[in-house]
Amino acid sequence: MKTTRTAGHAAVATVFALMACAPVAAAAPPAAPDAGSLATAVRRDLGISLPEYQRRADLAQQLAAFAATEQRLSPGSVRGVRLGPDGRAMVAAVGAAARAAAQQAGFQLSDDPVDPSNSAVPQNDRTDRQIPAAQDTPSSSAPTGPIAGGDVYLSRTPPSKQAAKCSWAFNVIAADGTPAALTAGHCNESVLAGRPISPDQQTFPWQNDHVTGPATGSFEKSVVDGIRDYSIVRITPAARNSFRNNLVRGPIGGPAIRITGVGIPVSGAPVCKSGSTTGFTCGVITAVDQPDPQRPPIRFKHTALALPGDSGGALISGTLAMGIISDGGIYSDPSRFPTDRPGVLPPAPPGSPITLGRILQQIGPQPFQQIGPLVGGVLPYVPQIAMIAQSVADVLDQNPGLHLRTS
Repeated sequence: MKTTRTAGHAAVATVFALMACAPVAAAAPPAAPDAGSLATAVRRDLGISLPEYQRRADLAQQLAAFAATEQRLSPGSVRGVRLGPDGRAMVAAVGAAARAAAQQAGFQLSDDPVDPSNSAVPQNDRTDRQIPAAQDTPSSSAPTGPIAGGDVYLSRTPPSKQAAKCSWAFNVIAADGTPAALTAGHCNESVLAGRPISPDQQTFPWQNDHVTGPATGSFEKSVVDGIRDYSIVRITPAARNSFRNNLVRGPIGGPAIRITGVGIPVSGAPVCKSGSTTGFTCGVITAVDQPDPQRPPIRFKHTALALPGDSGGALISGTLAMGIISDGGIYSDPSRFPTDRPGVLPPAPPGSPITLGRILQQIGPQPFQQIGPLVGGVLPYVPQIAMIAQSVADVLDQNPGLHLRTS
């Protein structure tokens, strides 16, 4: 991160400092009766009811469909769409036909371009470093329970001792019908280091600071070029049953969420994130990277709290898959998306010295879930601080034959 801060930067830095200084051995406060419900998470982080959350999620997709239709009829007729802070649908349209169509659909006309974001120059500095992974002897048993979006895993290329700790995003079906899964491209630390893709770049279950079983998959494709950031992992035969589900982990103590389809990112749309470090937090999309209006957006910025270790995790809107957690930092030009390649969080093996990974691991996701509203309330007013996600719609567009699992 850049070291120069405004007052807003200092406020956000204080939030993260408070989290880092939290007593890691203290017991979590007693959970409220509905602390694990989606409704509680939405109310806590967004200040709206669950029906309103779903209404806004659905309305955002209606806006995306409207913009795509109008652009096909008359390229350039829609400069952008967004949801306002009050949840109203807004369209920046050019030409009488597009403006009339927007009004007929019940959308509010806006004279302001919706989203000035575009691909740009790198602005983000990294301080992540690699450390040896824990020395374990993996068991011979395959995972038995379902593996869902937001679950933790370890990425490693044996016999290398370097590794990355990341989160799963969404379960998918490969073109040949076999189970696969999506995560971040930069979670494949071998490809991040510039080595070509190979079958020995693998994923492993990670629990209680240990690899707890044999490899669950191998990276079939990893794209981490400063713009796109995703990986497709081919699941091993022994682990396939664990990935045959459409689940994303919900709030701690609550049920998982079943994914029913893929959504298009729209500015102002609500999103909720599931990651292994910070658990389940919600926010809104603040900007969309759309260099080609004829294709799905590639990336988007959002305000759902995400920290190292959440990389590769899931972002959803309603029950739609929206994004893969990619990056976050302080940027000198908030109107642009970065083009540097994200870093990864090394795992914290037992007995390791105090590191960022160790601190985050010991704090645990429940306190982070509770602090979500504070972070989400600050980020919209400090646009230099942004969290970035890879659009799932773009991943599927780039990989014909790959299908999101919806059952």
